Amino acid sequence: MTRVAGRVAAVACLVLATAPFAHAGRWLGSLEAGYESYTERYSIADDDTLSSVDEFRSRARLAYAAGLFGRDYTLVEARAMVGESSWDAAARAMLTRRFGEVGRHALNLDAEIMRRGFREGSTYEFPNDYTRGTARAGLRARATPSLTVRAEDRFEILDYDQRTEFDYDYVKNHASLAADVSRDPTRGVLAGVRYTTFVVPDSAEIEYDAWIPFAEVRAFDDLHERVLVSASVERRTYPDDGTRSSFWAVVVALGLEWSLHRHWSIEMIDDLEDYAYDEETGAYHDYVENAAAILLNFNTAALQVGAGPAFGWLNSDTSPDDEYRELGVRVVLEMMGGSGWWVSASYEPGLRDYPSYQEGDPVADLNAVFSDYSYHRVGLFANARVWQALWLNVFLDYQPEDHEREDDDATATIASVNLTLSL
Repeated sequence: MTRVAGRVAAVACLVLATAPFAHAGRWLGSLEAGYESYTERYSIADDDTLSSVDEFRSRARLAYAAGLFGRDYTLVEARAMVGESSWDAAARAMLTRRFGEVGRHALNLDAEIMRRGFREGSTYEFPNDYTRGTARAGLRARATPSLTVRAEDRFEILDYDQRTEFDYDYVKNHASLAADVSRDPTRGVLAGVRYTTFVVPDSAEIEYDAWIPFAEVRAFDDLHERVLVSASVERRTYPDDGTRSSFWAVVVALGLEWSLHRHWSIEMIDDLEDYAYDEETGAYHDYVENAAAILLNFNTAALQVGAGPAFGWLNSDTSPDDEYRELGVRVVLEMMGGSGWWVSASYEPGLRDYPSYQEGDPVADLNAVFSDYSYHRVGLFANARVWQALWLNVFLDYQPEDHEREDDDATATIASVNLTLSL
């Protein structure tokens, strides 16, 4: 995800100043028809288990926008989805108002309510209708030409029709305050703190509050000269008599790319998580997990091909069964066509080794929680113009695992294909 986020951020920063804004005072809309599938295959107690959702869906969106996006802007939108097994309907309103000298400050308001339902005979294993509401208020104040202060509050409420062991109503709130020091969108430092509360009316044991200081450093010279580093520290506190343990967490994401030659660049990606629990139990263990890759990229105006080693590991002093080492080879491809199409694909074969698993040792093989396996990770996203405002979108995530202990074999597949007509 770091690589994708870095690429998106680079594009956004480089084109922000010249990007076309939405026209003022006009109707917007889209019609979509497609197919979505989620399949997970695994074994429980020597029995093959298949969890699968396959659904043809149609979506419609109608909105009215007034003003200029990024300036004074108003949007009112309605959306609906009808599928073979489920449906949803949503309404959204968004408002941006600039104020102060030359509009240096901005107020953003955004609210949405959505209802999701499941049909009788749904292919979903545990259908449970629900209503979700979200609201966000943000204030951006430019204190000096290079200093911007951002304050935001986001509220979310989820209400299920039925309370189950896994589906529970909650109210979540995020409040944040941050300062962004930058001369332009391509370079800067962002730092702030976020406070989160999570309230569950039916189960106070899993309620929590969390303080999360965070920071980000970004520098984009072009698509292949960039630095994006983000880090956060979370202190999450659960009730002392609850079923979950309070913890400290450190999350760091790193994305670097620099040019070696006109058509060549090196890219480094790293994601690290470090969790330390106040009380370790059978379900909660301290651990440090890291995933990284180093890619050598060949770049042209419309093509990028990269390849290199990908590796990861997890260490846990108190849960050796969870520890693993992973090594693979990642190949990525991005292509863009002037006629309106884009393809992003990746493939990573590799091996994961659990030191606690000893192949050929009957006792260790029986007692080990996890077994070694080879994996294949396939990702594909494609977007192409079929005709004028008609677009084809394809998404695939396919991850089969071939374990040394055959009963552990597992495969997860997410796929979707749809046609979208913009009105």
